[in-house]
Amino acid sequence: MEPEARYAWVGVAVLALVALLAGGMVWLTGGTENKVVKRYVVYFEKQSLEGLQIGSDVRMQGIKVGKVEDYAIIPGQARRVRAVLQVDARTPVLEGVVAEVARHLVTGLAAIDLVNVAQGGPPLMRVAEGEDYPVIPEGVPQLARVASTLEDMSVEGRDALVRFNTLLSDRNLRAMAGILSNLDGLSGDLRKTVPVLREEWTLTLADARRVAERMNSLGADADRLLRESDGRLERVTHETEATLASARRTLGDLDREVRDLSVQLRLSAELATQEIQTTAQSLRLAGDALQETGRAMADPTRILYGANEGDLGPGEKP
Repeated sequence: MEPEARYAWVGVAVLALVALLAGGMVWLTGGTENKVVKRYVVYFEKQSLEGLQIGSDVRMQGIKVGKVEDYAIIPGQARRVRAVLQVDARTPVLEGVVAEVARHLVTGLAAIDLVNVAQGGPPLMRVAEGEDYPVIPEGVPQLARVASTLEDMSVEGRDALVRFNTLLSDRNLRAMAGILSNLDGLSGDLRKTVPVLREEWTLTLADARRVAERMNSLGADADRLLRESDGRLERVTHETEATLASARRTLGDLDREVRDLSVQLRLSAELATQEIQTTAQSLRLAGDALQETGRAMADPTRILYGANEGDLGPGEKP
């Protein structure tokens, strides 16, 4: 009876161990199958996927929200990898989200971080033509940005070192030594020249003071002359105004006299014209009489004996 009892206890222990193993497997592998998940596709071209495995974590804000379900290199495009992500449906995967590869520096294991844009947006639901799931664009991880910045800094540092080495070349060092020597000589000359300059500067200041005093005196004289000139100009202005008023009056009198004279001249001209016309008429009559007398004198017989036969009488026509 005792061996059978021991075998029974061993069987119970084995069954309990198997049940625990099954429960652990369900908890580890099958526990997420009851969750509602969404699948997304990411195409990686710029980032290395070293350390990424099927089942690697998919994180957002440092929290595990899913896993890598599958990945494969696209045939004919050796630098492009298509990865399928399984993400908890409660995770807010929004428009503008990017996928970045994060790698642990010690273990070398990689995970995928989903980074939403700061201002948020609608959920990512649009499925592109030819795809089974929505496509999440590839992002640039922080480590890559830091590496790029460090690379740029190294390039700039190298350029700075090249410029510094050029600055400290033998030719420039000799030139700097010459400049320092010239500065030393110049400082010595300045030490010798400063006392002389100080004396000359003192004399110059005294001369400038005298000139300023003279300019002040000239300014006072000019001010006095300007005041006197102002009074004289005022008197001349008054006199000029009086003279102009008298001239205006004189011109007015002359204008009236000229108008009277022009009227008289017009009357005299009209009378002279009438007399001239009368004289011209008298002269014309006298001329006609002289012509008649001339014609009569030209034929004396007509005067003595009268008109000839055949001559027309007064009022007759030929």
